[in-house]
Amino acid sequence: MAVALGASPVRADPVDETEAEIEAQFHELEGIIEDYNKVREDLEDTNAQIAELEAELEPYEEELAALGERVGSYAANVYMNGKMSNSAALLTSGTPDQLVDRLTMMNTVVVSENAAIQELKDAAADLFEQKAVLDALYTDQSAQEEELVAKKTTIEDELDRLQDVREEAYRDHRGSADGWVPPYVPGDRGKVVRFALEQVGETYVWAASGPDGWDCSGLTMGAWAQVGVSLPHNAAAQWNQLQPIARDQLQPGDLVFFNDLTHVALYIGDGRVVQAAVNYYNVAIETIESAAGSYYGAARIPGW
Repeated sequence: MAVALGASPVRADPVDETEAEIEAQFHELEGIIEDYNKVREDLEDTNAQIAELEAELEPYEEELAALGERVGSYAANVYMNGKMSNSAALLTSGTPDQLVDRLTMMNTVVVSENAAIQELKDAAADLFEQKAVLDALYTDQSAQEEELVAKKTTIEDELDRLQDVREEAYRDHRGSADGWVPPYVPGDRGKVVRFALEQVGETYVWAASGPDGWDCSGLTMGAWAQVGVSLPHNAAAQWNQLQPIARDQLQPGDLVFFNDLTHVALYIGDGRVVQAAVNYYNVAIETIESAAGSYYGAARIPGW
């Protein structure tokens, strides 16, 4: 009796699985960083408001001290005249702030000092009300900042772990001639880089732009087309369309030009490029120094 064997389930590529996790973590990290930046701006704004308020309230504090001296003088006069009362005794010691608290305990005062005491209470109330609002706001924003920093640290630690897992999976399942593993690049730049890496091993074909063969500018054009960026099919024309950058500013996805603009390659990080070169036969990963020709310059897609 024949036994039908079901097809073995296709196991997902562990590199792809790990990269999907990394991408998700990067997106979460981007959101946290943006929230952190917003809180930092809010904190700076609150600090500026506090500084402005303190400058405005400095005359109030001086007035508080002056009023305290006046009321204290009144108490001293009462004492010297032998008419010391519970109310006057409350005014003879302590700081201006303590004095304000004590004023609420007074039941009777000389009519001529009523205006000064009310002025003191009003000035103190205004000062503390405004300060309390700003101090509470600053405390809340500082707590948000600490929470976001903690989240950011947790995600960065997880990203480090995932990068290690990815490197091991890459070597085990995709191989690496010299032990080098392309760094993972998140976001749209990552889509550009991964497309170029997927073409490694494809044949160099003069004037081709894929899908089964590439020349140098056809490869860079095809890679950036993955994120909707249109480039001309010519190395010199690409250079003229891009923004020149210093070599030490290169980021994955930027273009590297050689041989007086007759050759272009896509930068993938760690000083390496993916290139389709006539003298290499296949699309390959090379260091900038060992790429096909003498270095001319680096350039970036405007706005990227």
